[in-house]
Amino acid sequence: MPDAFRILLVDDSETVTGMLSWLLGSAGYAIETAADGVQGVRAAFRRVPDLVVMSTRLPRLDGIQACRLLKAEPATRDVPVILLTSEEAGTDRLHAARAGADRCLLRNVSPEEALPAVRECLAGKAPRPEGGADPWRAPPDDFEILSRVNGVLEATLFEANLLNEIAHVGRDVDDFEATARELFRLLREIAPAEAMGAVFSDGVYSGGVSVFPDEAGDPFRAEVRRRTERLRDGAGVPFAPDRAVWTGIQGGFRGSDGVAPGSLVPRAVCVVRGGEMVKGVMAVYSGIEGAALDGAATKETLLRQAFMVLENAWLYRQIARISVTDGLTGLTNVRHFREQMQREHSRARRHNDPYTILMMDIDHFKKVNDLYGHPVGDIVLREMAAIFREAVRITDLPARYGGEEFIVFLSRTRLPEAVIVGERIREAVERKVFAAPSPMIRCTVSVGIADYLPGTEGTEKTVIGRADQALYSAKRGGRNRVVCSPAKET
Repeated sequence: MPDAFRILLVDDSETVTGMLSWLLGSAGYAIETAADGVQGVRAAFRRVPDLVVMSTRLPRLDGIQACRLLKAEPATRDVPVILLTSEEAGTDRLHAARAGADRCLLRNVSPEEALPAVRECLAGKAPRPEGGADPWRAPPDDFEILSRVNGVLEATLFEANLLNEIAHVGRDVDDFEATARELFRLLREIAPAEAMGAVFSDGVYSGGVSVFPDEAGDPFRAEVRRRTERLRDGAGVPFAPDRAVWTGIQGGFRGSDGVAPGSLVPRAVCVVRGGEMVKGVMAVYSGIEGAALDGAATKETLLRQAFMVLENAWLYRQIARISVTDGLTGLTNVRHFREQMQREHSRARRHNDPYTILMMDIDHFKKVNDLYGHPVGDIVLREMAAIFREAVRITDLPARYGGEEFIVFLSRTRLPEAVIVGERIREAVERKVFAAPSPMIRCTVSVGIADYLPGTEGTEKTVIGRADQALYSAKRGGRNRVVCSPAKET
């Protein structure tokens, strides 16, 4: 005859214990009872049961804390726990869920509800063998049990405080770098961490890998970036690829990607998938040999919460980027360009700095669209934007002005230097063979340049207007040329 499932009943009411013992015993379960929380925990540690049914309100140690302790101990964490409450609706159910209880039922539960709940908790399990594992070498006394409960409470308080700090960081996500830096500081409190790598994708745009701390050397940062990219691409990831969300904390995933023991390995990883695509990866790295991490479930909760905050910060940055960026070319859009120009013109007047504006138009671009179609025209526009971006400094501002027209602000630049930039762009476009799925496509651009000199009258609109007139002159003069409109000094 197969062994019966053993159920531990913990309640200080003989009436409740007697009723449940009769009900569950009649259903073929083996029953053991305890009258308070400490006795119940000791009984569970002495002989691990298949199921614990326990009241939330018990002498010496209440059921909520007893459940939390059972779920924290390796020997009993997989034992299902049903908590019994006297409250139809109240805080007991919330506390029971947070303590890890599998079900929460009314203390005066009916047989019609009790038996299905028990069967559900035991579904797919086999009765434990006699003499279940004892987490202590000797049976624990009351002091040991209460001390362990205090340890669990301290860990819970630590988790709550850290979650609160993570939530506080999440209130202000307008600066991705600052958010990631603060989260890295917090994550170092739960895992031995020397670096953190993070990468996200919104399905269209995939960001580069962000690496922290900032002061890490280039070879170290390159290694973190490479390993995070491997996690994003699914190489060396020790988890089932069909899981939508995966978090893991352990002593290192050695051998998963050919990493030698003791070298830089991911100690804590959070991966979120959307369909077949990885939406994001956040990994904490350490080179500490054999860094064993306990309390993995708690730390995975913290890691996942930190990931959500960091993802929100990245999405905020993406929204900010989209609001100022032309969707086709990736250059600044015209609205943001005009806003920036107002500020730059005011700054130039205040500091007596010169600047120049380049207006550029692709010659005969309508023919490209008419002959090859708009998708090919879009390819030309994107590759043209790449030429403009590469031709200017990081302090300059290239933008798509509309259609096939582009504009560039060159800070602290006088007309002769701007002409060199304009000619460089014109020659690069003239040499370019555009990577379109069609016969060889070549284009040219016309460039109009206007400058602002300290002390001259007018606004930024005046300078842009002069550059536009110079562009018109370049078009009228035969195209594929650079024409200037010098400022008139007063």
